[in-house]
Amino acid sequence: MSKNTRRTGTIAALVGAAALIAPAFANAAPTGSLGSADPEAGFTCSATSTETTANGWGIPFADEKDQTASYSAENVFDKDGSLKLEVTDIKDRSVSYHAAGSIKLSDAAAKEIGFSERAVTTSAAFQLRLTGTTNSADNGFTTLVWVPSQNGAPVTTDAVKHENIQDGLWWSTRDIGGATKGVPTSLDAIVAANPNAKVEHYGVSVGTGSAASSVFVDAVKLNGCTTNFAKKDADPETGTGSLGNIFGSLS
Repeated sequence: MSKNTRRTGTIAALVGAAALIAPAFANAAPTGSLGSADPEAGFTCSATSTETTANGWGIPFADEKDQTASYSAENVFDKDGSLKLEVTDIKDRSVSYHAAGSIKLSDAAAKEIGFSERAVTTSAAFQLRLTGTTNSADNGFTTLVWVPSQNGAPVTTDAVKHENIQDGLWWSTRDIGGATKGVPTSLDAIVAANPNAKVEHYGVSVGTGSAASSVFVDAVKLNGCTTNFAKKDADPETGTGSLGNIFGSLS
């Protein structure tokens, strides 16, 4: 067999192997960010969210469409940017949500909930939008809100991590079992009194009532998923293992 024939056969084998491998990576379903537990069925984990690829983060509700957040190059703990929540008037509000796939509130509360932030003038709140509570109206709808100032979080302009906030105090926007509207209570009490409650969306926000506020948020955690917010998409990976480099090594 000639040298050219052997080379052609080798290249064909490599191309065939690459064709078998590539679809497996291209169609692989996301399993959550590094270091996180596998999300529950029905829950889609967005490990990253950027200015050009939001991956499900935003505002799906018509009555809040003007309360948008933005993406910033400012960092919290990492070096790729963050989500910026900003308002200029006490009537303003800035928020971003992600669908939660109607997971049970009890399941969400059994795993870490948290986020990181660097607050310039105020702190961000964490929200869980629920259905199926004991609220007799609106399909059992309410929103649960965790606020740093009601949970002993430090008042500082330094970057902070709000960890395991499922163990803290939350207040409800409606009267529901285990929680009177606007009164902070434990999430455990709310879970126990609302066995059919489901999380439809979760998110972070600032306002209303905060004048000229600006907060940078990152590493939002729910249901075993951590979302990293960044200004830009990551650069395509390059390396010495590409087919082009393999072909070059055979010449």
